[in-house]
Amino acid sequence: MTGFREDMLIRPQDLEAIDNVVYEPKKEELIGRTLFSVKSDVPAAAEVYGYDVITRSGSAKILAPGADDVPLVDADKRRHKVDIYSIANAIRYSIQELRQAQMAGIPVDSAKAEIARRAMAEKENRLIWHGDAKYDMPGVLNAEGIQTVAVDAGASAQTEWAEKTGKEIVADLRKARSLVNRLPGHNANTLVLTPAGMEALEMEYNANTDKTVLEFIRSQNWFSNIVATSDLEGQGVGGTDCFLVLDNSPSVIQILITMDIYRHPTEYKFPNYKVPFEERLGGAVVRYPMAIVRGDGI
Repeated sequence: MTGFREDMLIRPQDLEAIDNVVYEPKKEELIGRTLFSVKSDVPAAAEVYGYDVITRSGSAKILAPGADDVPLVDADKRRHKVDIYSIANAIRYSIQELRQAQMAGIPVDSAKAEIARRAMAEKENRLIWHGDAKYDMPGVLNAEGIQTVAVDAGASAQTEWAEKTGKEIVADLRKARSLVNRLPGHNANTLVLTPAGMEALEMEYNANTDKTVLEFIRSQNWFSNIVATSDLEGQGVGGTDCFLVLDNSPSVIQILITMDIYRHPTEYKFPNYKVPFEERLGGAVVRYPMAIVRGDGI
């Protein structure tokens, strides 16, 4: 190649430094993946994924001698399809940045890669919780068939947890939990809150104990997972904050990721190198929405 210059190349060690950041996300960035099973056995080339949604539990009956009216447990099963999309971003390094890194004998600054990784994680989480109406992709918070309840007003006549006592907050959670636990074979093992909701759990449970609400809940072994995310802010009816109580087993919900974040070949256009990243996903696959309860108005 005419005019070839080594200092104009993005080096393998530069790409390695980028990969080390992008491919090792912090756990808190991928909250959806920490809670839900990832379905990754669908080919990256797939554009549609079909799955069954159960809107009601099946039932069994005593069968009289000679009878053939066997109840069908899949009578309330409907076929859903979700489109699979790519999310992508890229980082850019100028020739001068590469020259400076090579002169210093170090890889390029990986801070840009960290920003790219965080942006991909934020988009992934957003699609998991909210979906995308433009692309007809449902999220956990608005999936068809989930149970939604307005929390009761407390002694203050307010529903917001900041205005409630610790026992009133526990009552809200107990009510939501019971709506899942009464479903045969399901266990409300996961609680998802807003950051403000998590903060509210730090208040005293009641005047007769030094336990906080959170400590009381944990002592009851109600939930295996208690996490907070800002993705629940303003997602209740009327733009109120909400919480989720759910069974996070794969039979209820999975996250469809057909291709995890992938670095594509570097592109060069003077005077910059562009490093593109792509992920393919279908968001939340909610198979049994009744095992998800959203409490609004907190």
